Amino acid sequence: MPATGVAEVLIECAEHVDDPTRLTDEQLAEVFRAYRERMQVLASDPRLAHVSVFKNVGAEAGASLAHTHSQIIATPIVPELTRAELAGAEAYYARAGRCVFCDIVEKELADGSRVVARSANFVVVTAFAPRFAYELWVLPVAHQPRYEALTDSEALELASLLKPVLRALDAVQDSPAYNWFLHTTPLHAGAPVYYHWHLEVLPRTARPAGLEWGFGCHITTVAPEQAASQLRAALPDGV
Repeated sequence: MPATGVAEVLIECAEHVDDPTRLTDEQLAEVFRAYRERMQVLASDPRLAHVSVFKNVGAEAGASLAHTHSQIIATPIVPELTRAELAGAEAYYARAGRCVFCDIVEKELADGSRVVARSANFVVVTAFAPRFAYELWVLPVAHQPRYEALTDSEALELASLLKPVLRALDAVQDSPAYNWFLHTTPLHAGAPVYYHWHLEVLPRTARPAGLEWGFGCHITTVAPEQAASQLRAALPDGV
């Protein structure tokens, strides 16, 4: 197919800041609003099928620039991992009649052992089956298939929730490099009842080797329940 696509760098503040936790809550909220607005603009191009938004923090996570920034990549195809996640979610809905991510939120909140922090509209949990120790997922509590529906006030709420969690991760793991990825519904796929946008934070707490790269099997040395407990203990009071 034609090599059609868009690659953008989102510079997150005018000041030279190398760590997103040094942004104010309002600055980080503006980053989340910018994700939304660029997706809305890119959706007007019928040649594009999907927008991938990600952030690399630290050299080990692939950051080539110290100044805090994100990347927005729009492609004419839906990436393979996204297609697999969508297909799995659709199959779960066909079997259970519910969104799998809504069930994850409900069960995690009821259990509590992997919940790191929550606000009125969002929850941060350690991944049940992490690729790296201390892997975090940030999910809307209510069903929301499209990130583009995020409101301005929700962007500020998300920033205010995520920033202290990232600082706790820095405290517990001595400021590890990490990536975050925004998973949302493809541009022209409507608002499926079976899918729920979420943000995944993948700290580089180990170095992937033969088993991970060759076979897709990931090993973690810290149980997600233990990781969540440590991160909760490192949060400031009131979070």
